[in-house]
Amino acid sequence: MSYKYEIAADFIRQKIFSGIYRPSEKLPSIKTLSKELCCNSDTIVKAYKLLESEHLIFAFPKSGFFVVKSVAIEDRSTAVVDLATACPHDSINPYKDFHHCMEKAISLYEKKLFEYSTAQGMSELIMSLAKHLVNFQVFTKPKNIFITNGSQQALYILGTIPFPNGRTKVLVEQPTYPVMLQVMKCNKTPIVGIRRTHKGLDLNELESIFKRSDIKFFYTMPRYQNPTGFCYDNRQKREIIRLANHYGVYIIEDDYLADLELDTKADPMYALGEQERIIYIRSFSKTLLPGLRLGMAIVPKELQDVFITYKRSIDLNSPILTQGALEIYLKSSMYKFHVQRIKRFYKEKMDVLREACELNNIVKCYIPPTGIYACIDIEGLSADTLVKRLANHNVLLNSTNSCYIDGIPHSEALRLCVCKANDDDIRKAVRLIGQEINPFRVY
Repeated sequence: MSYKYEIAADFIRQKIFSGIYRPSEKLPSIKTLSKELCCNSDTIVKAYKLLESEHLIFAFPKSGFFVVKSVAIEDRSTAVVDLATACPHDSINPYKDFHHCMEKAISLYEKKLFEYSTAQGMSELIMSLAKHLVNFQVFTKPKNIFITNGSQQALYILGTIPFPNGRTKVLVEQPTYPVMLQVMKCNKTPIVGIRRTHKGLDLNELESIFKRSDIKFFYTMPRYQNPTGFCYDNRQKREIIRLANHYGVYIIEDDYLADLELDTKADPMYALGEQERIIYIRSFSKTLLPGLRLGMAIVPKELQDVFITYKRSIDLNSPILTQGALEIYLKSSMYKFHVQRIKRFYKEKMDVLREACELNNIVKCYIPPTGIYACIDIEGLSADTLVKRLANHNVLLNSTNSCYIDGIPHSEALRLCVCKANDDDIRKAVRLIGQEINPFRVY
């Protein structure tokens, strides 16, 4: 359910894009608009502030609010519906807050900006992360935390380095994060797949793979998986951990959307298992700023020396300025406010997507309670062909085909990313998907 100020902002936004409110034109006064929309003046003030954060309008002292000169007039009949881009919407990106943190970091850490730092990462950020992770039931010492240039760098290092179990293959879910497949392909690490559905894994198959397939680690996204949105329950997590421990397999837990979790009892694997066997990684790009390119890994003691050696061979240290800004941001009240906002934003997006699928009789789908990805099963049809057909209607989305190991048979499905699309865009896209797939359904 949308807040009143968001409804008011949508009303104003539509008038801007339709050309009723022209570039450089003064907008109605707060009093006038509150009467027109039958709401109080505080609601209009919040709506204007939201649109200002989206760079659609600007305030001029003692004169009111004006439409930005460069704003594009949008023809909604030809506007692109973007369900492909995994990049936070401008309305929830904390640009101004983080800009403030960057300025403060320059002042606070000015000397460090001109010096090399340790490959492990900036000590102040590492200390803040150790305290911050306690909120997610992740307890570790600062000496175990390593800062990386996004989770992608951590995955590359972990895929390359030798593990104490002496094994060579990596097990991934099918489907899985496509960048992980690219990383393993680039560093020539052999990979094995196991099918994952909304119900989880076949634990008998998992045990068989652990027993026979020379697996050094199992890479998994336990919650809000990319590309499906699937989540493990705590029972499955514990069983996976038990089997991994029994067969000497490490687990890499990619917890990239921990900030969005709604269930307070949904603990990460790291909180449930033997910490010397689980590598916990996080990124800040999907829920904070895409260009931040900072991630972290909690690395077991026996892997730390080789991990840091390989990291030094890639770069001497991760950027000090962004590390300092992130440290300041995490300690401030700005972070807490941002998390509350994105939790509400993504839950509401998934609610709209779920209602649209029900309305259009799309039953073979998985819509998580929150997160950024959902999937629609289109078994019997070609997902890539359907993606091209929808593009002709200006609807952009992806199939899950790139999320599978080459040559492995798999089901056809669409990946829907709700980051960039507004509510009407989601409804339009789902209606068009239903029109394309429902004539071929067999019930």
